[in-house]
Amino acid sequence: MYEIFPLRIEQLISASSAEYRADAELPAAPHAGWVLVYLHSGNIEERCDDRRILLHPGALLLHPPGEVSAMRTVGGVPPEVLRVEFLCAGESAGHLHGFVTHAEPGEQQDTQYIMQKVRLLFDADDPTRLRGEPALGEVQQMVLRLEDLLILMARRCRQPRRQSAVRQQRERRQTALVEAARSYFAANLHSELHIGALCEALGCSRAQLQQAFRARTRSTAGAEFTAMRLDYAAQLLARGALPGEVAAEMGYCSGAHFSKKFREATGNTPAEYRRQQMYLTARRQNRQQKDIDEP
Repeated sequence: MYEIFPLRIEQLISASSAEYRADAELPAAPHAGWVLVYLHSGNIEERCDDRRILLHPGALLLHPPGEVSAMRTVGGVPPEVLRVEFLCAGESAGHLHGFVTHAEPGEQQDTQYIMQKVRLLFDADDPTRLRGEPALGEVQQMVLRLEDLLILMARRCRQPRRQSAVRQQRERRQTALVEAARSYFAANLHSELHIGALCEALGCSRAQLQQAFRARTRSTAGAEFTAMRLDYAAQLLARGALPGEVAAEMGYCSGAHFSKKFREATGNTPAEYRRQQMYLTARRQNRQQKDIDEP
């Protein structure tokens, strides 16, 4: 018989939505429940037992119960991370083991709602405690959105495509090569990319590198690095750095060159983007303060 509720959250253990310091680390530790990790901005490296996975903005990851997890920031920009630990039951929970991907539009709507509620409801210093007495059903509404997010994720995992052992091995090698390249990119955002040096560091040929990126990302190593570099520059601008300061810090040959590349990628000059982001940040802070002040 088909189960009406194939996935249920039985207990919410802890929840936090925080911006971590640029040098922050969470120590390795096992956990009793599932742990959902959503990266809103910045870059982090997440440990999953013996594996280490580099996450970029928009990434979703699930640690299953008992897995040893840890986190460290990557790239020098304070990341904003949602972490929710919970107990989950139902026939579809098993599909979520090893889940890591980029959030799709429906999933992003759920994560944004959950982040907002977590900031309002949970104590920033103790994520296992509520701030006070929430409105009737407010925590339940957040849990329902979390269940919706998990269901959307489980649907994506439910029917994996069967592959030959050779193809699986090739894809694992390509994925590992792409992740290693991204880790190299994150550590070298302040200078131009030299493909020869990258291949030497990774122990691969140019053809192997580009084939891995085309197969796994439908892009190139150079395009991926440029996107990460401009994303990092955008984060610096959003935090108030001046365009000239960002251009110098990022190792661009001139402010004009940086402005041209940034405008090609975003449609705005660095100065325009900085003004927009600082205005939006001020509005968000005012709205959050108003929500806290209101009875």
